[in-house]
Amino acid sequence: MKKLLALLLTFILAITSLSLVACDDNKDVKLSLYAPDGAPALSVARLIDDKSIVSNVEVKIVLANTISAFVTGEEKKADFAILPVNAASKMLGNASSYKMLGVVTNGNLFIMGKASAEDINKTNLSTLIGKKVGVINLANVPGLTFKAILSENEIPFANLVEGGEVDASKVNLVGLTDGTAVTPSSECDYFVVPEPAATTKQTMTSGKLKICGSLQALYGDGEGYPQAVLVAKKSVVENNLDIVKTLVNSFSANEEWLKSESTTSTQIVNAVKSGFLDSEMAPTFNANNLNKTVIENCAISFTKASEIKGDVLEYLQKINGVSNNAWGTPDDDFFYSVN
Repeated sequence: MKKLLALLLTFILAITSLSLVACDDNKDVKLSLYAPDGAPALSVARLIDDKSIVSNVEVKIVLANTISAFVTGEEKKADFAILPVNAASKMLGNASSYKMLGVVTNGNLFIMGKASAEDINKTNLSTLIGKKVGVINLANVPGLTFKAILSENEIPFANLVEGGEVDASKVNLVGLTDGTAVTPSSECDYFVVPEPAATTKQTMTSGKLKICGSLQALYGDGEGYPQAVLVAKKSVVENNLDIVKTLVNSFSANEEWLKSESTTSTQIVNAVKSGFLDSEMAPTFNANNLNKTVIENCAISFTKASEIKGDVLEYLQKINGVSNNAWGTPDDDFFYSVN
């Protein structure tokens, strides 16, 4: 009996020892999350502000046009990343390296016009026919989403090249490199502008430029569209599922923190800036252009991949329809269900 008890005690001690080692190993795991500056960076600002929330994950903020470099190539630096849904589909949709965990932002694009411009909604979208509409980043999400909306509503459109004549029978789309071209003196009648640039322009021009429409309201049923998504390496999902769950579950509190009156703009901006990979980066947001209205307009709200798969596929189908199927369709395995 004594031998049996001794063996049982030895077995219990061995199991306990293994459990402790596993816990200690988990504490030593250090993973990275790369996010582009802008609305995606806001969605994880709380995690930078308080690193104990998901202590195993270090958040790094990078320029929006460089995010793809951290999930491609041989190295694939990002264990987690937030990137536009179309880029995620094109580069990672075969699910060989990364899985999609959920949608993080749901559209932050607005139509701006001059002071006398008519507000644009679904019932009068045809008002834009014959007009020049300047679009910041015409070839990517802003332009693709706007084209998809026009196409869905059977509104003809065409890209207007420099020096070309305005087509009175179509919406004439003008590609803009950045917000400096969005001015009251522009030849464009309307503009498609993201936040925070839209609210900033409206304030700086004292209403000579105003927000007069929302792409989120114009798209589909008016509830926005999947814009930026959170992905994780397959190896991370397989080996560190507890950390994956902790990160995913943090997003609802992240959103509440951003909108809380006790969280100041300065606190949010400083958190994002402290996460910059390159300290010389010029932040999208500052304490003057970030307020609760802008945060609301950034449509930060997390939905798990298993719950929003249909919306993602529908959005990709629509933008593929206006861009020669450039973004592909992700495999079913790309959508990971975090329970």
